[in-house]
Amino acid sequence: MVISTIEEGRESSAWDIPVTMAEEDMESGSESEFDTAPPVHPVPTMQGAFEESMNETMNDDEPEVPDRYSKADSVTRRKMLLEQQEYERTVAGRWKQKPGEKFHPLWKLVAQISFGMHLLQQGLAKSDEEVLKILQTHVDEVDGFLERTTEDFDLAQNDINERIRYLKLPLEHGQVFDQMLADRPFRVAIVEGNEKIEHIIDRTAAAMNDALKDVQKGLDATRELAKYMTRVDKQWEDRTEEHDSVYLAMIGNTEGWTRAFLTLQSKGGHLRKALVQLGTIVAEMQRRAGAASRKNLAS
Repeated sequence: MVISTIEEGRESSAWDIPVTMAEEDMESGSESEFDTAPPVHPVPTMQGAFEESMNETMNDDEPEVPDRYSKADSVTRRKMLLEQQEYERTVAGRWKQKPGEKFHPLWKLVAQISFGMHLLQQGLAKSDEEVLKILQTHVDEVDGFLERTTEDFDLAQNDINERIRYLKLPLEHGQVFDQMLADRPFRVAIVEGNEKIEHIIDRTAAAMNDALKDVQKGLDATRELAKYMTRVDKQWEDRTEEHDSVYLAMIGNTEGWTRAFLTLQSKGGHLRKALVQLGTIVAEMQRRAGAASRKNLAS
């Protein structure tokens, strides 16, 4: 089985809740033993995230129900983001760090991936096939997060760019615009429209900032995974042809994920600049509307 990478563009089941490697695939140990002495993770920086993910799985008897954003496309997610009464993240609850959790979901997911590779390398799995199935699920989840976040960033960027293009036009003809602002109904319409734009800016910025926090966590975790994969290469010289294929595919995943996370950070930077530009345009329109209103009162 070859574990696919995000760059192959396949459909992903990104929001399925994975079964933990330790629970399913350790040859020794029971749940009670895990409670007192969890397995040692091969990446020390992931030990805490790994233990938290194990505890969540063992203590959660009911499968997590996908939230209302899980199956929504990017257009629907953006519509929800802008129209909901109070801000609520629309990238699906799985990626939101819940109260009481010490570790980000992406850290826990990557901790499971590295532990799965550890099981294969050490020959500790009951079934290599089952480990590979679980690894594939985890890979799909990371791919899904990256795909959805990229879609959301691209759609937001296009939306903000279009609003900038549209709103810049009256300011490029400032004298005509100021004359039009002398008409009170037009002035009121501009002010009300600007309030809606400010709401869009605020919601877009909030979603962007949350997503960029997730992206940084994912990038940090992926870099730790990449270090582990480099180290395990030297310790796994006798791997089978199938294991070698899995290893090479996972190396491809870490490289592809790193590039994707960095690209998302770049997209976030471009979106932030566009939001500032749009905010500046709105502020200038508000200033001109206010000046026109005061002039009208004085006349």
